[in-house]
Amino acid sequence: MTINELRKKCYELELEGKEILDKYTDEDLEEIYNGIGPDAFPDWVRDFITELNPSLAPVALIHDVEWHESDGTEKTFHESNFRFRRNGNAVAKTYAWYCLRRYIVWNHTRLFYKALETIFGKLAWKEAYQKRERRSHA
Repeated sequence: MTINELRKKCYELELEGKEILDKYTDEDLEEIYNGIGPDAFPDWVRDFITELNPSLAPVALIHDVEWHESDGTEKTFHESNFRFRRNGNAVAKTYAWYCLRRYIVWNHTRLFYKALETIFGKLAWKEAYQKRERRSHA
């Protein structure tokens, strides 16, 4: 999916926090968005995880922009991660109750949320803040 398609999908699904995307051009978002997974993962791993979870790509776009704007605080770290979880659950609910995909998306959302909330997630959040600070002083 292109960035433009992901952006449209965020609005179509009425995902929480979608307005954050309005600050950026598609070209900016292409640089910010890395798919599902941390920057520390090789591109091919993130591409693979995203390919396996296409329903969560719009959710990850919002999340990546929030991390790009990281303020380094624990409060916004948890808020961003919990928004990822709420948005992922909202995407899961777009599938009928009898559709297996609903439960797969719901379960993967839960697993990704738990991974985000680890010490490694906190370190990545702080690193994202430090990157932002370096950009603003450059």
